[in-house]
Amino acid sequence: MTEQIRMEPCPFCQGPPCIIAYKDGTKEQVFIDQPQDEDFSEDYDAHVWCHECGAQGPSTDSCSLCIFEGLIDLTAVDVMRIAVQRWNERGDRARGCYDGGEAEGLNMFPRAE
Repeated sequence: MTEQIRMEPCPFCQGPPCIIAYKDGTKEQVFIDQPQDEDFSEDYDAHVWCHECGAQGPSTDSCSLCIFEGLIDLTAVDVMRIAVQRWNERGDRARGCYDGGEAEGLNMFPRAE
């Protein structure tokens, strides 16, 4: 059995999170712990989304995880676990970017001339 991870509430509305995974090529939803093919014919995509407001966490896919992070032989459950971890970690890691834009008046709509 896979160790459980508590999914944090939505950072926007505090709503309940949901997770979905699907085969990248066919967009067929997957529910089982199925190994990835060596030729990437069955890549998996997963993301967490808020059931209340629809906010979506970072998209996580097995192909990118293999190429850019060296993670191989991932199952759909592995990709879903990583998607949950990324949903939980998104917090305020880009806050410095927002604060920099605030100092320059870039966070206003409409922006000043």
